[in-house]
Amino acid sequence: MPQFNVDEDLAALVERLAEPKPFEHLSFNNALRRVLTRFGQIAAAKPELDFDEFLAESMALMKTRKEPKKLPSPSAKEWASSVSALKGKPGLSNWKAICDFLNIETGGDSARRRLRNWVKESHPSWPPVPEISGD
Repeated sequence: MPQFNVDEDLAALVERLAEPKPFEHLSFNNALRRVLTRFGQIAAAKPELDFDEFLAESMALMKTRKEPKKLPSPSAKEWASSVSALKGKPGLSNWKAICDFLNIETGGDSARRRLRNWVKESHPSWPPVPEISGD
């Protein structure tokens, strides 16, 4: 069976065009199959579409589009050490652990957001829980 060398930018393009779901791990072959299947469906609807033009436009678009950067979560450990009631308690290294320690139900929501709201209501004298943009 023949093997082909694939440039990194083309592999990245195939990966992006395959639109994998979060945590879905596609092999290059499966991603390429998905892209070609979709292109075949589009081409059937638009017979004037040229595959080379489609790839060139997609690669140009990919180079101009940047992935949004996810802001890092503020340090839960640092915040817990600034609260006298939590200072020195073992295992409070993330927001969920702090919520569990304080018996705060998080459900499907962000533990940091739930803790922030709980602190505002129940312990306003405590330092505020850090916020990040978009909260």
